[in-house]
Amino acid sequence: MVRHAGTDRCRVTVEQGPGEVVVDVVDDGRGGPVAGDGHGIVGMRERVALLGGRFRAGPRPEGGFRVTARLPVPAADR
Repeated sequence: MVRHAGTDRCRVTVEQGPGEVVVDVVDDGRGGPVAGDGHGIVGMRERVALLGGRFRAGPRPEGGFRVTARLPVPAADR
């Protein structure tokens, strides 16, 4: 994400909640369109969907960009 953001750092948060793991990546770079020719956002969205999770990515109102993946944790792995 930092590679495309026009910034030299980002914040990554990983939290385990009831039945899910949430990965949140935020930067303060220039942001940009979610669509594109590459496989980055599309690939992340597809991988999260394959695991039955939820995915969001896009520019933040205050500037920068946020990517959030919510991945279910099977009951046997809790």
